[in-house]
Amino acid sequence: MQSERFLSKVTAFIRSKEAQVHVYGELKHHIEHSKNAWMKKGYTPEEAERKAIEEMGSASEIGKSMDKIHRPKIDWLLISLVAILLGASFIPILSFDSTIIFGVDMTDYFIRNKWLHLLFAVILIAALMYIDYRKLERFSLAIYFGALILLMILNYFPTTMVQGQSYLMVGPIQIQAWTVLPLLLIAWAGFFTQRKLKSWQLIVLFVLPLWFILSAPSLIAALIYAGVVTVLFFVSDYSAKTKLVTSLAVIGFIVSSMFLIIPRLHDYQLVRFYAFLDPSSYATTEGYVYLAVKNALNEAGWFGAEKIRYIPEGHTDFALVLLIQEFGYIAGIVIVSVLFAIAIRILWKVNRLTRSYGKMLVIGAVSFYCMQFGYSVAMILGWLPIIGLSLPFISYGFTPLLLNSFVIGIALSVYRRKTLFRNGLQRDYS
Repeated sequence: MQSERFLSKVTAFIRSKEAQVHVYGELKHHIEHSKNAWMKKGYTPEEAERKAIEEMGSASEIGKSMDKIHRPKIDWLLISLVAILLGASFIPILSFDSTIIFGVDMTDYFIRNKWLHLLFAVILIAALMYIDYRKLERFSLAIYFGALILLMILNYFPTTMVQGQSYLMVGPIQIQAWTVLPLLLIAWAGFFTQRKLKSWQLIVLFVLPLWFILSAPSLIAALIYAGVVTVLFFVSDYSAKTKLVTSLAVIGFIVSSMFLIIPRLHDYQLVRFYAFLDPSSYATTEGYVYLAVKNALNEAGWFGAEKIRYIPEGHTDFALVLLIQEFGYIAGIVIVSVLFAIAIRILWKVNRLTRSYGKMLVIGAVSFYCMQFGYSVAMILGWLPIIGLSLPFISYGFTPLLLNSFVIGIALSVYRRKTLFRNGLQRDYS
């Protein structure tokens, strides 16, 4: 057919295979519409098709123009912001006095590991950027059950227990309850995009992972999970009535679960909470870290402290504290600003998309990122209890770095394919 030959010539100038499919479908639709208009004027199908193609213009010019428009994009600004944080993440390692806890200087060991961690993070970001995220949507249910099975294994067959929490050790990777959250995020983005589930089904699917996360137990993972799903639910296309009924049911479950779980908490877990409320009463035990962090921040000033205080886990959970001690509140404000800018940049780039799978996925990923970022900053300021939660990209640690690299990789994947959306709506021409 004439149109097939014409479209083949056009797409020959387009380098991206995904863009070829998109442009082929768009132009074919336009030619068919124009062809029908000419046929209504009395032209034969062959003549009408030739007229429609002539209206399109030069195949080479169209192809080159479409290649330029639909060329896959890379968000270099987002990558640069992440690179700034990764560069800054070496400072807490260099400032941390590891001899106090390990007896020897472990700085070289941490630096070598950090470079290895960065290599895997870059590989993950690049892999996710080049993978077509849209293919994940069809596997939403399978990914959900995979996450659920992993949580069950974590609860019933942990390889180790750390401070009352279940862990699975797979080589250098530590799997705990909140490590599974990206899988659940992918699944829920698909559920809310497809909008096939009824209220009671949503409640059951939400409650099952939540129960296993609370049983781990990991309250912060439960809060992040509930927060991410809540954000996705309220930006979805479900009706206001469905959102209200489902929300009330979930709140009722969470409140009742807390009454069951709180009595099961160990004494040392309760002491940690009491130390958060009144650290001075536990100054030599659980309140020590609260007071040490507070004193370190008070002494830092705008341009750093004269003497660097020892902070337990200063290269991990309290990396921001060490940065502020070393370079002052100016450095802290810069780091927090860059962390915030990453979230703004990601959301800014998808604000023109409707509630497609890509947008839901990115909103969920940014929610996951922001809750870590927000809690970590609030924690060092003494506004929230201290838990083992890292500051994205700054704190030392392999698994947290991979989780936040997932956020960046997903954002870059959506941005890379954003020109394949017409008026914010994805069209499938396969």
